[in-house]
Amino acid sequence: MMPIDPAKQAEELAQIFFNLSDAVDKFRLGNYGAISPAQQQQFKIQGQALASRGQQFTADALGAILQNIQPHLQNIKKATQGAQDALTHLNDVVKAITIVNSAVALVGSIVAGDVGSIGDDVQSLFTAIKG
Repeated sequence: MMPIDPAKQAEELAQIFFNLSDAVDKFRLGNYGAISPAQQQQFKIQGQALASRGQQFTADALGAILQNIQPHLQNIKKATQGAQDALTHLNDVVKAITIVNSAVALVGSIVAGDVGSIGDDVQSLFTAIKG
């Protein structure tokens, strides 16, 4: 049995409820003439409630990801501040692209909750800044 990943599960739930909210809105708008104003309002409110739950699950996923990256947080802060400082004073376009690419890879790992890659991505950003 695979271990439970709370961040992934929360992301999946968020997407489920965002999709359901979209389906409610499409139904409401697609059947506008056949639905009374009171029913229109009810569908609108319920669609918003589903979207709101989706947002809560997104927040839950981010919370789980943040919990998992705590051991890397200080290095992430140092690396991203170093990247920002370097980009402020840098005149080398190739080096700037390398720094930005490394930062994008890091944020991708963070958003994906790929804790195993975060340390390597932080190190790559430090290397890009020094390089």
